[in-house]
Amino acid sequence: MFFNCVVELTRRLSICLLSGGNSRRMGRDKALLPHPDGGVWLTAMVDRLMPLGLPLRVLSRHPSHVTQLANRSDLTVQLEPAPWNGPLQALARVLSPLPGEALLVLPVDMPRLSTGVLRQLIEAWHCQPELMAVTHDGDRLQPLLAVIPSGPPFQSLLAEQLAAGQRRWMDWLERVPHQPVRLSSEALLNANRPEDLATLFQ
Repeated sequence: MFFNCVVELTRRLSICLLSGGNSRRMGRDKALLPHPDGGVWLTAMVDRLMPLGLPLRVLSRHPSHVTQLANRSDLTVQLEPAPWNGPLQALARVLSPLPGEALLVLPVDMPRLSTGVLRQLIEAWHCQPELMAVTHDGDRLQPLLAVIPSGPPFQSLLAEQLAAGQRRWMDWLERVPHQPVRLSSEALLNANRPEDLATLFQ
């Protein structure tokens, strides 16, 4: 899918890779699973993000992830402090309250994602940079893979929802202006259980 538009882009874009989940259903840390292209899911995702040429931050609560990326000088690893209350809380730690910026946010557990697919998402966001660009796989939204503008109403509504003790990402998404971006369903697959791994890379 291609998006053709010409805009004067005023928001500065960076990337935040979310890698702090519990991997309960998998039974072991998904970020450290071996990847068929070499390395582990965490390092393979980093390698797909670097060609985008954007500042990259990895947010995780796991010290083992910091160790895994210790030799990488081309990114920032941020150890998330407690309490750990899911990805919406993690987003609140990195989304700026000031306008003029945007984050490409993505989870570590989409090991089929490619640099090309990520470029398609960014290109779609460029067409309407005032909106949050949310990935859609043809069946449903994949809200953890998105380009999110900073400032109000995005960050302010996020802070308001968390202050009310509401931590569902989709509840927040319904309150902010956004556009769905249709991308390859194959690229958006992940594995949540050990039995899923055998078919993931076929």
